[in-house]
Amino acid sequence: MPLPKAPIIEPPDTTSSDLIIAAANIVPDYGLPFVPDIDFAVKDPAVIVSEVVADYEAAFKVLTGIAKTLAPGDPVRLFLLVVCHWLSHQRTIIDFTGKMNLLKYAHDTYLDNLGALYGERGLRLPASPALTTLRFTLAAPLAFSATIPKGTLVQAPNAVVFQTLADGIIPSIATYVDVAAQATVAGTIGNNFAVGQITSVINWNQPFGISVSNTTISAGGSDAEDDEQYRYRLWLAVESFSTCGPREAYEFWALSAHPDIIQAVIYSAPEIAGEVWIYPLLKGGVLPSPEIMALVDASCNVDTRRPVTDFVTVKLATEFVYTLDVDYWILQTNSVLLGAIQAAVTQAANDWIQWQRSAISRDINGDELIKRMLEAGAKRVVINSPTPNFQEMDYNQLPVHDPDVAPVINFVDFEDI
Repeated sequence: MPLPKAPIIEPPDTTSSDLIIAAANIVPDYGLPFVPDIDFAVKDPAVIVSEVVADYEAAFKVLTGIAKTLAPGDPVRLFLLVVCHWLSHQRTIIDFTGKMNLLKYAHDTYLDNLGALYGERGLRLPASPALTTLRFTLAAPLAFSATIPKGTLVQAPNAVVFQTLADGIIPSIATYVDVAAQATVAGTIGNNFAVGQITSVINWNQPFGISVSNTTISAGGSDAEDDEQYRYRLWLAVESFSTCGPREAYEFWALSAHPDIIQAVIYSAPEIAGEVWIYPLLKGGVLPSPEIMALVDASCNVDTRRPVTDFVTVKLATEFVYTLDVDYWILQTNSVLLGAIQAAVTQAANDWIQWQRSAISRDINGDELIKRMLEAGAKRVVINSPTPNFQEMDYNQLPVHDPDVAPVINFVDFEDI
């Protein structure tokens, strides 16, 4: 089955800016859903039993001239059922083995071995440590430049340790320097330390006193790349061999910068010819920290990965802030389920809020909210905010619910059919 092609934008009577926005919103089809399902062997025990018994009865008649039907308790039939059991297991193994050689079905270490076909770039992204920026401060300027050695260890409240990634130099006329640091252990355990929480130097041996504090919220700690994200990167991997600047190649290298990156919007246009803007998004719809943006920049700016004429910039998506205020009714006949339906409807609305922020340029879609609330048990839904209920997002906009305003999900009353 041929893969569907991205739509071609014809040049109608519109402005060039209209065409640029339309082009930016074209999301290429992820091809695996369009690859047909395949089975390498019939595994259904009922089919195997039917075939084996029919073959035995046909062979018996050819050899003896007697038409014989195997009764349910016939010893021969019972023996053949054991053989069918073996055949079913063997065919299951054959089918599984065949499918583990295909990108659509492979998982775990089988998927890793498919990725290895692309060389180092095809390897699964390992767990990564959290990143932050540490500010080392002197009580007063010194008569000499003070060096904060690379590898200086600073401990957070839960015993997670961060180490500096480079030497920090405080000139004699200054009192502080900011140094990038990462957790000494990989994973999410080093995330979400608020500014000022990482303060304990644990291996200081310089002849001057120093205090330290993180100036950014620690972020970027991640578990190893999961199968579905890894599978999508492998689908894009073939594009990464081009140095002509295809969108999918930039997307591949942006996603390869960190296992928490779930989306990378790649944008260019005639007005910025020669420039490429990259907008990454992390799991949970979180905008990346400066440290992760730096990783994306480093991944996409290597000379062997981009045309020499491209100027690549990593940018933050623009948050489009909205509030949710919605009323809903429940069928009178479901009144005994009021508590359960209220909980389900509230969860559906909160899931919609998370769904909205899980993709840059995803339009605010009130119909999706209504669908989810109706499926959760509401009889009727009225959206008071956001208004209008459908709002189109630009290529770099991320719809985010106002963090300072709680969503209003209001049960109004019961209604008859």
